[in-house]
Amino acid sequence: MNKNKTWILALCVMLAMMALTACGGGNGNGNAESSAPASPSVDASSEPSDASGMPEKPEELVIWPDASEDKVAIIEEITKKYTEKTGIKVTLTPLAMNDQPEALSLDGPAGNGPDLFYQPGIGNLVVKGLVQPLKTTDAVLDTYTPESLQALSQDGQLYGLPLVTETYAMFYNKKLLPEAPKTIADLEKIAQERTNAKKQEYGFLFEATNFYFAWSLLGGNGGYIFKQDDQGKYDINDIGLNKEGTVKGAKLIQSWFDKGYLPKGINGDIVGGLFGEGKVGAVINGPWAINDYKKTLGDDLGIAPLPTLEDGAHPTSFIGVKGWMLSKFSKHPEWAADLAAFITNEQNAMAFFKGTGEVPPVKNVLNNPDLTNDPLVAGFSAQIQYGQPFPTVPELDHVWDPMANALTFVMEGKDVQTSLDDAVRMIQDKMKMAGAK
Repeated sequence: MNKNKTWILALCVMLAMMALTACGGGNGNGNAESSAPASPSVDASSEPSDASGMPEKPEELVIWPDASEDKVAIIEEITKKYTEKTGIKVTLTPLAMNDQPEALSLDGPAGNGPDLFYQPGIGNLVVKGLVQPLKTTDAVLDTYTPESLQALSQDGQLYGLPLVTETYAMFYNKKLLPEAPKTIADLEKIAQERTNAKKQEYGFLFEATNFYFAWSLLGGNGGYIFKQDDQGKYDINDIGLNKEGTVKGAKLIQSWFDKGYLPKGINGDIVGGLFGEGKVGAVINGPWAINDYKKTLGDDLGIAPLPTLEDGAHPTSFIGVKGWMLSKFSKHPEWAADLAAFITNEQNAMAFFKGTGEVPPVKNVLNNPDLTNDPLVAGFSAQIQYGQPFPTVPELDHVWDPMANALTFVMEGKDVQTSLDDAVRMIQDKMKMAGAK
């Protein structure tokens, strides 16, 4: 991975460690001046982009937010303000992020798709022909961290505007664990002492067969997905998912199943449910879980970076960016881009953080004391410096299912090397069928 880029991103989100003076200042989105601290309320005053030079206003814009009630409610409030300012009706059609690309490929050509849809990075959206380049002003672009814009770009073209940057970290119950485990040895000791499967009590839990979470241990032990050179370019023909580092991390995961620290068939519902009931000391999860965990654990909730590995290395959690992508099928791309800028401007991004706990990669929001002084956000800030951005190549989409299968085999006690070898062959076959060279 490109250490320089990751460190720059870390500086922009190590909220509790330092004042981010390098990221401060700038105008709010929509070309509105913004020098005062952000308000948690939605932006009711910032004007959208100057209508001069813009095409005629459409009567309606359609957006697909992720199907999460609390998030939809906030986006609905924000878009109502946009309608008040512009007279353009904004229709929300909530749809789970994972389902949006397939739905758009069907609905878009038929004229039933959205102008904007919400996605975790660019993935293979360009290859599938689902997005078009998004044009906006330099003043708008300057409000975001450069890395977040890069995550929504491919071959130098920007296709969306970012709303959330995230990684995952260690949540722990202070009532059960006075302090978070600092090393894997600490974590295993907690598991040994606190696991009682008959009572559904565990020292720690995480979705070990989910490649997104498992990657922290595979990559932290020296694994890689696609080899990356010093210029940040990925070699899709050099896959590291069955090589020494990944194998070592997968064997560690397998040992936790073998010892009974993790129950077979572990999934997100089990992790969240048992942790919320106070039956688990620590879990690995992302910022989207903060509000739910706060409701059940209150002040007993703590967040810390992932514990260091046997050799002192830090687990490499994925760093993701979610944003509003401009649909290839939008008939109003200029106004859709303007709406994306409005939803993600400083005040509205701050409102989204207040309502969800998810951190926007908006420079002035990252400087806001509401974030810099929040101990829960600080836990993620400490972890993100060891994180790794998703490879920005469409071939990444071919990795998820084979690796999920491999990790399931690992859970079941199958040979780790063989399981990973099979996964890599499947990835190569998928890439070849998709026309990769």
